[in-house]
Amino acid sequence: MYCVTVIYPRAEDGHFDFDYYRNQHIPHILKLLGDNVQRVELRRGLQAVDGTPAPFHCLLNTHILSAEQFQSVMAANADWVANDIPRYTNLQPIIQIDEIL
Repeated sequence: MYCVTVIYPRAEDGHFDFDYYRNQHIPHILKLLGDNVQRVELRRGLQAVDGTPAPFHCLLNTHILSAEQFQSVMAANADWVANDIPRYTNLQPIIQIDEIL
């Protein structure tokens, strides 16, 4: 099994619309990925352990069965994904695919 991790680093001039991301963007992505998705976890960064603002606005973990299928779907829908990002943030996401051990 694999986990796609998407994080949005906090920036001084950054904004993030959780309502749009949670209610529009993620459901569309999940529909595209279909049965490949096993579990999704969305987290909003609140604070670091020292009480300062969290280093990330948002963290998304999507557990999938096939990294290849994920990459294929994302490549086929790259324009839609890129065009949708400005609807909820001006931040550049960091994305990685992890193997769950």
